Amino acid sequence: MPRLYDAEVMHARLWPKRHDFTHAAFACAVEAEKVNATRGGRCMLGGKFSPYCFRDADFLPAAEVFQPEGVTQDFGQPGDTLDGRFRAFVAAQGEPLPTRAEITLIAMPRAFGKSYNPVVFMMATVDGELACGIAEVHNTFGERKAWFLGKACLQRDHDGDTYLQLRTPKRFYVSPFSKLDTEFEFTLRLPDSKMAFTVDHHEDGRKTLTSAWTGKQVPLTDLRLLWLTIKSPLLILKVITLIHLHAAWLWLVKKLPFRRKGGDIPDQRNLRHPTPELTGRHD
Repeated sequence: MPRLYDAEVMHARLWPKRHDFTHAAFACAVEAEKVNATRGGRCMLGGKFSPYCFRDADFLPAAEVFQPEGVTQDFGQPGDTLDGRFRAFVAAQGEPLPTRAEITLIAMPRAFGKSYNPVVFMMATVDGELACGIAEVHNTFGERKAWFLGKACLQRDHDGDTYLQLRTPKRFYVSPFSKLDTEFEFTLRLPDSKMAFTVDHHEDGRKTLTSAWTGKQVPLTDLRLLWLTIKSPLLILKVITLIHLHAAWLWLVKKLPFRRKGGDIPDQRNLRHPTPELTGRHD
């Protein structure tokens, strides 16, 4: 069964000027091999006329990598499912998964036909133990970049629980207010009764931004999804609108320096679906 989380996103810019907000954005944890078959409630999730659904092709799609760097990225063969694409990506990193591994996707569903996730997380377990994960960040231009969190990223907290943590150069245009050499720090925990993911930014040795996607598991029923729809009407459009509104506020009101897309093309690496500004192709 898919799991539903009544969640919220917290985003706090710490430097050079303080700016923070929190908004509701529910999520689901679903089996990667059954994404297209995901159902919830009687009519709210996954049916032919449901307002919410998951589509395999929305996540970790295979595409040519723009300005590849480091380990070659592999997204499987044409026709592979999300489960297959995840396994191919992980195998290319030198850590192939056994057949019995279970892969979980954590993301927002399509809402009223629209799909957009600023970031999605995928995590693999083997015999119940966390093995590895992928964080895939999407910008509002349709570009994507995936990061692998493997054995070297496994950590244990004071309670003995395992989680994944990776600090890595971004080299991807996500925000006009962050340099491309900003470092992302991803922290991924397996969702159970609660979910908790963080993505922090570090620039010139200083943490400049922190963000968290947290929530608690709730029954996946039509009534609950209806309530979450009231809390987060037009979920995907709301997220995209808030991104642009907060960017406008930071630029026009707080006067943060604005970096235009395409200004640092040589520094953008390992992304997929590049815009014509990067490729020079306008066909």
